[in-house]
Amino acid sequence: MIEITRPAAPEKKINTSNDFELAYLRHQYLRRTKYNPTEEEMRPYMGITEHFSKNNYFTYVNLFRTVGIGFEDILSIGRVYLVEFLGLFALDRSEEKKKAFIDAFAWKNYKDPEEKDFADKNKAIYTLFLKQRMEDLVRVCRQKVRNIKGQNLEEFLVFAGPNKPPKFHRKLLRDHVELGYKKIDFSIFKSVRKKADVNGDATIFEFGGTWYVAIVMDQKPLSIEDIVGSDADPHQNEHNLQPEELFKEKQITSLISAYHGKSNDKKIKIIKKFIAKNRNSRHYRQEILTARKILKELEA
Repeated sequence: MIEITRPAAPEKKINTSNDFELAYLRHQYLRRTKYNPTEEEMRPYMGITEHFSKNNYFTYVNLFRTVGIGFEDILSIGRVYLVEFLGLFALDRSEEKKKAFIDAFAWKNYKDPEEKDFADKNKAIYTLFLKQRMEDLVRVCRQKVRNIKGQNLEEFLVFAGPNKPPKFHRKLLRDHVELGYKKIDFSIFKSVRKKADVNGDATIFEFGGTWYVAIVMDQKPLSIEDIVGSDADPHQNEHNLQPEELFKEKQITSLISAYHGKSNDKKIKIIKKFIAKNRNSRHYRQEILTARKILKELEA
């Protein structure tokens, strides 16, 4: 374990415009932590960290892309949160909390907790802590998007109401109040969907007398890259491309134009063919999810 010190926080309150990284890293927690845990100490918690990082990234992928954060960044941020937890909130950081756990455990189990029991309790506390931090990360990123674009960026807009949804779900975007629906957060939608035990990709279902509808909010027009998972670097332009690459870009542009010129029925056939061909490929997992979302919109 390495003893470390960190500079004091600035006197002025930080904001997402000028201190974006400090805001989402919860810098006050990090400054209060007096040491960095070893890899050995962090290893038991990395499975939880990776799970929440992956789930959070693919739930809000468009949001994170807008602010320039990729999956590896989310994982690194998760490791920072783990450092904060182990330095401030693990059981051995508070004698009072540790004693309270020992007393509660002994009262319930008629014996003192063993090392495994302490480890399990720490993992349970860390799971709740990380869930809160990931939700806070999403909140800070949304604020950053408002600073950048002057508008919200949502992966989904979710509505809940007692009446069966209209045939054209996107009507809820304008008339949800008149139809008896209210907006809810996507995290609540996911939680209810899990309780309802429906398909993990379902965007509409009924549970407990309430209908839940999630509408995909794509912030960019459909491109062929969304369907076939092209490896082309979106940051490159034709002035930097080799002749072979430029030819490939021209082909893609032509395919995009051809796709947009087709009827909805033909688009549905193209997407279904892509899903059937690549659904078992680990290289196209995200593209398959995107294709299924688009397919549901076209079939609505």
